Amino acid sequence: MNPGTGDNSKKAAPHLHWQAPAGALISAVPPMEIRTAKLDDAQAIAALAIELGYAADEAVMRARLQAILGRPDQHIVVGVADGVVAGWLQASTSDVLESGFRAEIVGLIVSAAYRRRGLGRRLVESAVAWAGTTGAKAVSVRSNVVRGESHSFYPALGFEPVKTQAVYRKRLSSL
Repeated sequence: MNPGTGDNSKKAAPHLHWQAPAGALISAVPPMEIRTAKLDDAQAIAALAIELGYAADEAVMRARLQAILGRPDQHIVVGVADGVVAGWLQASTSDVLESGFRAEIVGLIVSAAYRRRGLGRRLVESAVAWAGTTGAKAVSVRSNVVRGESHSFYPALGFEPVKTQAVYRKRLSSL
């Protein structure tokens, strides 16, 4: 019996708090920061795009960033680890006749050296949080069939496959 309580229940065990010894390595995962992209990130963003086969030099990427940054329908963030831009994500919103107002992740790249450390997850979480502030009811993402890792990555984050489609493109010549 616990004295003064009148009940026979056992006293709750105190919570034990473990503290790492000074100087101990607790995790091999580097500290990561997710922040809004800026023009000075153009070179790193271009280099990451090249990793996945998208040709873009720093000047082109800087011009694209300048046109997009600050627009309320765009969310462009970078993931910084070990002091370097190790990934980036772009999401956008649009009004579509057949499906209404929506948010879509239109680009996500994490450097091969930083994959499987939680950076991609944190970038996607930032897009989902942003989309929630825009009034979007869902976030969609498209993934190339050759990117096998992404086909397990997105479902692990709660995304469900909706359809398979072909993408067609017609290049416009300069006038």
